Amino acid sequence: MYPPSSQYSALATDPEEADYVGLRPHRRTWRSSFLSRRSAFVVLGGLIIFVVGGLYLRSERTSAKVPLGESDALPQDAFRFNDSSRPDWLDVPPPEPLVLRIAVITRLDAFERRRVIRETVFHGVRERDVSMHYRFVVGAPPKTDEGEKTQRLVQEENDRFDDILMLHEIDDIPERISEKRYGALKWGGSVPNDTYDYFVTLDSDTFVRFGPLARRLPVLFGDKTIKPREDPLLIGRMGSHLTYFLPTVPDGNENAQDEDEFVVGPWFSYPIGIGYMLSSSLVKILLSTDPPLPHHIHYPSDDVMIGSWLASLRLFHDETIEWKIPPEKVNETHHTFPKPFLPQPIDTLIIDDIPGWHDFPARGGQQRNVTWDSVCIHHIKAPEMEILRGRPEFQSDWEIRN
Repeated sequence: MYPPSSQYSALATDPEEADYVGLRPHRRTWRSSFLSRRSAFVVLGGLIIFVVGGLYLRSERTSAKVPLGESDALPQDAFRFNDSSRPDWLDVPPPEPLVLRIAVITRLDAFERRRVIRETVFHGVRERDVSMHYRFVVGAPPKTDEGEKTQRLVQEENDRFDDILMLHEIDDIPERISEKRYGALKWGGSVPNDTYDYFVTLDSDTFVRFGPLARRLPVLFGDKTIKPREDPLLIGRMGSHLTYFLPTVPDGNENAQDEDEFVVGPWFSYPIGIGYMLSSSLVKILLSTDPPLPHHIHYPSDDVMIGSWLASLRLFHDETIEWKIPPEKVNETHHTFPKPFLPQPIDTLIIDDIPGWHDFPARGGQQRNVTWDSVCIHHIKAPEMEILRGRPEFQSDWEIRN
């Protein structure tokens, strides 16, 4: 029912820097839940000892801020710039600036992470390359004294930078991360689609070189004529799955454990972790369905949700497909016929950018060495973003502005 290991990698997206977790979009049966808990107790004791010791070591190692440009703090064999000469496209600005609306999914209390992203990713991007409007997307705090304190600090931060989108109706917990993604999408599409080119969603541990990203697009497209304000398009690093979600949970549901139902169908591509780019025309389409597309889906299936949307828009119209309800939900496998989200099918061009969007070496299923083509690098710690920004190969990606 789910992809064999040769056909997919563990979902790399984390709810703001959590551990790497395998893809499990299905609900567990009572038996599997019991066994999972039993196994958890077996390893819990050793895990506590490991974590406590690790936290102590981490506090010792991170007490001092890593100096900007201290490249020896990252393994040198992770970089492969000498394997090829500096590409010509790095010196060719786009004919006109790429207009982006960018949402970075972060934890509410990730103050240091947001500071580093502002300074190392967004600050100094050349205006001739990219015109950007970005937001850090956070959910609502718990109704506790500590939660109220955190909200006050976030409000002070937003008063200063005016770059935080707080979704007050969505709790800032992993079970709601797909709702955060959909809330970010609504923000992205809150302006006419003919006023921007792409909506970009990023994990908070993704380091992005926006200037090279814009300059590299013509190389990525090749002989394709792409008009993002007219054509539905998805760019990112793709995996494969076959779970199609259905809108069965209403917005405003109080129980965070409620999750949209799903059916099983043909394999489709979805953007794993890291982030993704949706053309503005596709954003408009995604927000035009009634009811809204399913978005009450637990981590770590929030990225599968994006691919499910696009595949559903195309394939729910195909009456020859046998859609299946998994046997764990009924006594035996049943066939069903999902209702299309729109009157007409939508065929989206999906570009799997393998060399451009990837995990840092030894940190995920889509690991690759960092090269000139690396425009979105995943699983990067906050101090390491400062280090990457300071690398001599990357310093010309930004202009220095006071």
